Amino acid sequence: MAVRSRPRFPAPGLGPSAALLPSGLLLLLLAWAAPARAGSVTSQSIWGKSNAIERAMQQVPAGATVTGTSCNEVNVGIGNYHYSCTVEFSEAPAGPAGAASPAPAPAPGQP
Repeated sequence: MAVRSRPRFPAPGLGPSAALLPSGLLLLLLAWAAPARAGSVTSQSIWGKSNAIERAMQQVPAGATVTGTSCNEVNVGIGNYHYSCTVEFSEAPAGPAGAASPAPAPAPGQP
């Protein structure tokens, strides 16, 4: 009786990475089509809330819009405080390279 070897995944000559290609392309498409990205940055300070917020604001990406801030004050000893502040932001969607600058309108009388 002959013993058959197990078939390779998904077909001879193709490895498991070939099966992940469609999934990767789908994720790339969904990430490109996302309307906007949001995020947050957290920073800490021993000097005060305003210093912790300032440090977090320095880490917000250029062009992003700040949507909110929140801070926590923790007593770490007798009269000593530690401040942790989070700055939330949203970014404009990233489209194709040519989408950022629209083409100029034709002059009157030109097609």
